Amino acid sequence: MAALLVVTDGSIQAVGNQDLKLEKVTNMASRKSKRSKKFKQNDLQLKENDLQLKMEWPEFVAISIPENKPGVTAEFSFTVSLTNNTPVAIPLAIDYDALIPEIFGPDGQALHRREPINRQVGNGEYHGSLVGIRQQISTSMEGRLSWQNNLLQLILHRPTYDASPIDLDKSWSFDTLGPGKYQVQFTYETPTGTIVYTNPFTVFNIRKILEGKEVPLEKIEVTGIGQLVTPLANFRLIQPVGLNNSAVEVDGISFETLIPEPLLTLPNKSESSYQSVEIGIRIANNTLTPFHFLFCASFSPELVSPEGQVKWSGYANDWMRAIEESDFLLVPPGKSVTFFPGISLFWTNHSQFSLIVSSGNGGAGSFDELKPSIYHFRFQYYNASDTIPKKNLAGESIATRPIEKVWTGWVDTPFVEFRLIEL
Repeated sequence: MAALLVVTDGSIQAVGNQDLKLEKVTNMASRKSKRSKKFKQNDLQLKENDLQLKMEWPEFVAISIPENKPGVTAEFSFTVSLTNNTPVAIPLAIDYDALIPEIFGPDGQALHRREPINRQVGNGEYHGSLVGIRQQISTSMEGRLSWQNNLLQLILHRPTYDASPIDLDKSWSFDTLGPGKYQVQFTYETPTGTIVYTNPFTVFNIRKILEGKEVPLEKIEVTGIGQLVTPLANFRLIQPVGLNNSAVEVDGISFETLIPEPLLTLPNKSESSYQSVEIGIRIANNTLTPFHFLFCASFSPELVSPEGQVKWSGYANDWMRAIEESDFLLVPPGKSVTFFPGISLFWTNHSQFSLIVSSGNGGAGSFDELKPSIYHFRFQYYNASDTIPKKNLAGESIATRPIEKVWTGWVDTPFVEFRLIEL
């Protein structure tokens, strides 16, 4: 699938920790075996930087506010990781109940937060991991922006990875949001109770893993005192502007979702039948500074179904290529660039319609089980790189070379509506 590019006129890593104490750690035993063993770490005082909590988050994040109508929503994701810098492996439980979000509004005040119903706080059974020395575990929390009773609401919930509805009783929620600059941080409360985990570091379990067998679960009783907190990370909520509210402008750079023909015809129901469609993005530089923008694997498509569910894109590739200098396109002041990645509608051998979107580096995402109806589509532009690999005569990467004036950050363009029809 080809891509069309037209020029026209017109991670921070947030890391933080506080003093933490683990004590009375006993009774590690296999869940599936009668064998047992004892493990004790009484009054293990974790010094500064022994455990580090961080967020993988770009320095600049802008999220477009969805339209105030049924079925329109906007999703994004927070990733939080914890690194063990102690001299021993430690069972840790960064799960949904142990991670607490906090969001501060444009006025610097913390937004009112509603907690999940029946949330376990500091006591119970947790699913966790045994984190080795200098190793790291990560978890994610999905954010969903939508309108409820004319109030813009942000719901944070467990990742679902499918079309199943969100369980609001197990979600965090914030409301009365609007355009402006926000800050977010997460707190990990060290639990008291039982951590259920697998231990991949014993000879017995390594043999199980190599043989492809299930590794037994183990339990450990822990008492934790203290918290780990990420430093604040920034994001903006932007009100869409322009024709049909299809663009957002941030610091003089405009990002626009383009669907020139919003009425799309599905292909015939026959093998290998497909229909190319034009869906793209326009980036306009309204500043006085020339900027380079990356046009390789930097655009992630997002699709919302007629039922208001975010459809997850399956991803596949049969070859991959590295980013090259030609992938960075210079957009001078007063100019814009319009980019149409290769996108097609297919009738697949699974007897369903799919929308295939090329990533530009050998891969493609697909949205499956489409039907004649109304959908909403947008792009996420994400680039944190301002360098390209420098290679030797053998084609091996030996260093990196910077590209001047690269715009880096994460911007979600507004959702634009289109209709699928079948002839």
